[in-house]
Amino acid sequence: MRHNKRLRLMMLFIAVSILITGCGLGTGGKEPSETSPGPSGDPVEAPAIEDEPAELVVSSDLSNIVNLDKFPGLGEEQKRMLGENGFFVNPSREEQLFFIYEHNEYEEIPSFITTDSVLQVYHIFYDYTLRTLEDKHLIQINKNMTNRMLEESIKLYGELKDTDLKTIQGRNIAFFGVAQRLLKQDLPEGIPSEVLSMIDSEYDKIISKAGFQESSIFPFELDYSQYQVRGHYTRSDDLGTYFLSMMWYGQAPMPLYKDKQTRYLDLTKQAILMAKIADDNPDIMGSWEKIYSPTAFFVGNSDDLGIRDYIGIANLVYGQGFAADEISNGTKLDTFYSEVEKLPEPKIQARYAGIDYPVGQQFRFMGQRYVMDAQMIQELVYPVLRPIPSGLDVMAVLGSDRAKELQLQNPINREWTEYPKELERLREEFSKYEEKDWKNNMYSGWMWVLKALIELPKEEYPYFMKNDAWLDKSLNTALGSWAELKHDTVLYGKQSGAEMGGEEYVEGIGYIEPNLEVYKRLSWLTEFSRESLKTWNIPVDEIDIKMERFQWLLDFLVSATEKQLAGEPLTQEEYDRIKIYGGILEDLTSSFAGDGMRWFEITSEADKNMAVIADYHTVGRDGIMHSGVGPAYEIYVAVPIKGQVYLTRGAVFSFHEFMHPTRLTDEDWQAMLKDGTNPPMPDWTNSFIVPLGSE
Repeated sequence: MRHNKRLRLMMLFIAVSILITGCGLGTGGKEPSETSPGPSGDPVEAPAIEDEPAELVVSSDLSNIVNLDKFPGLGEEQKRMLGENGFFVNPSREEQLFFIYEHNEYEEIPSFITTDSVLQVYHIFYDYTLRTLEDKHLIQINKNMTNRMLEESIKLYGELKDTDLKTIQGRNIAFFGVAQRLLKQDLPEGIPSEVLSMIDSEYDKIISKAGFQESSIFPFELDYSQYQVRGHYTRSDDLGTYFLSMMWYGQAPMPLYKDKQTRYLDLTKQAILMAKIADDNPDIMGSWEKIYSPTAFFVGNSDDLGIRDYIGIANLVYGQGFAADEISNGTKLDTFYSEVEKLPEPKIQARYAGIDYPVGQQFRFMGQRYVMDAQMIQELVYPVLRPIPSGLDVMAVLGSDRAKELQLQNPINREWTEYPKELERLREEFSKYEEKDWKNNMYSGWMWVLKALIELPKEEYPYFMKNDAWLDKSLNTALGSWAELKHDTVLYGKQSGAEMGGEEYVEGIGYIEPNLEVYKRLSWLTEFSRESLKTWNIPVDEIDIKMERFQWLLDFLVSATEKQLAGEPLTQEEYDRIKIYGGILEDLTSSFAGDGMRWFEITSEADKNMAVIADYHTVGRDGIMHSGVGPAYEIYVAVPIKGQVYLTRGAVFSFHEFMHPTRLTDEDWQAMLKDGTNPPMPDWTNSFIVPLGSE
C-alpha cells in the first residue's frame, strides 16, 4: 500500500495535538470548546453532522449498509449474524487491540471503539504502575527488611533463656533465612547448623515447585507449585526474586489450631516472637508498612491476621515492652488465644481432601490479600461434586443474569444440588455492596467497572446491544478484563482452592460502544488512582501525566457517547478522533508498557503481546484453573452514522479458561497460542464468534 507521507504526518500531528491538549498543555487539561476562536479571535463553529434517527437498524438482507463493498470477505454465516444481531466477532492473530484500529485507518474502514480497548489500557497502566513501584522501591525495601528481620531473629535466639522458645525461634531464623536466600542475599554468621539444614531443605522445595509437600519448617504441607514465577515477575531477575520472597511471606501460615480442639501452641508462640521483633525495631516496622500499605491500595487488605493484630493483643496481654521469655506463660497464652479468637476468620479458606493444609485463623508475616472474587469462587466449589469453578461464577454473583443462566444450564453444575442456592445467597450478599464499598481500593474499583459491563442494556441503547449474543459479548469483555486483573495481582491476591491513512485525507467517521456507565466508572477509577498515588506518596516517575492523557480519552468517550445516546450530532473533529483512535491507543499502550518508549523500541516480546495468563484456583493435586486473554479479535458492528447504516470494525478480547497441570507463565501461554496448542474459547461464545468466510 502506498502512503502519502505528508498527509500521514498531518494525521500524526493531529493525534499528538489531541494528546497534548489532554495533558493540559494550552487548555488547562480540558477538552477544547466546540466554538474555538479562529485567527481573528471570533468563535468558529465546528461543523456538525446531521441528527441521527431515533432508531436505525440493519435490514435482514444487509441492503441498507452503505459501505458493504468494503467487506468482500463476508460469508453467509457472518451476513446472517449481522442481519439478526447487528454484529459478529471474527478471530484474528493480532497481538494488540490497537493494531486493528490502525488497520481501519489505513483501509478507510470506520472504527467501532469498544469498552475492551479502554479496559486494556487500564490493565497496562495498573500493571505498569505496580511493576514500577516494585522494581524501583519495594524490592530494595524488602531486601533491607528481610536482612534486618534475620539479624534480629538471630540476636533474639541468643538472648532467650527458655529452651523451648529457643527451638521455636530457630524456626523463625529458618523462615527469614529462606527469604534471604530467595532474594539471593548471603546468610549471616551465627545460624545454628540444624537451622541451616531447615533453610536448605525448604529452599530446595521452593525451587523445585513440585506441588504439595511436607514443609521442612512447618508441621503440614505447602503448595510449592505457587513458587512458579509468573505474571509480570518474569520480566527481570530482581522481580523474580521479589516474587519468590513475597510469595513465601504471603503463603506460609502459622495457624492457631490444628483442629477445633488442638492448638498449634508452638506456631502461635513463633508468630508472637516474629511480631515482637518487628514491633521492637522501628526500621523494620517502617519497611513492612512501606510494602504493605501501597500494595493494600492496589489489591486490598490481608485476609489473614498479621503483625498489627498479634502485637496489639500481645502488648495488651503481656504488657507493653514485654520480655520474650514471658510468651510461654500458660495463663497469659490462654488469654492471648481468647482475644485472638474475637478477630474475624479469613473469608478465603482453601480446603483440600487428603492434604494436610491449615484452615481457620492464622498469622502470616505479609498475608495475601482478600479479593472478593476469590471468596465467590471459594464458596461455589464443593469437593468431588463441583471442584472446578469458572469466571462465569464471578459474573453471576456480580449480577449478570446471563452468566447465571449459562451456569444453571450447564450439566456440570447440576451435580452439586446446592449450587443454585449458594449462588443466590452470594448474589444477595454482594448486592448489598454500596458505592463506597466498591471504592475501597483499585482492585474493588476495577470489579465495580466490570459490574457495569454485565448489566442489562438500557432502553436508550442501540438495537445491536439488545440480544443474548451481545450479552455474551459483554460477558467475554468482562471476563477478559477480569483475567488481566488476576494476572496483574497474581502475587498479592489470595487464591481459592478446593478440591494512522491513504493517498489523500478522507474525513473520518466511526462509532463508540455506548456503554456510558463503564466509561464513567473507569474515569472515576483513573482519577481515584491518580489522587491516591499522590496521597500515598508513591513515587512513580511521570505516571500522572500518562494517566491524565488516558483520563482525557475517557472523558471524550463519555461526552461523545452521551451525544450518541441522545441522538445529538457529533462534530467532524470528534469523528476524526475516532478515526485516529489506533494511534492514540498505541501511544498510551507503549507509554505504559515501555516506560516512555515508542512501540517498536520495546524489546520484551512478552510485553509486546497482549496475551496474558493467570492461575486463579487450585484443585488439590489434580490441576490448576487458569484464565487468560489471547489475541485481539475483530468485532464487526452495523451502526447508524449520519443517518445511514455503516459497517464498522473494532477490537475485542478473546477469553480462555481451562485446567492445566502446572502454573503457566505469560511466555508459556504465548507459545501455546503461536503453536496452536491452546484450548478453545468457551462454547457459549459461539453465539457471536464466527470466522470470516464461514458459510
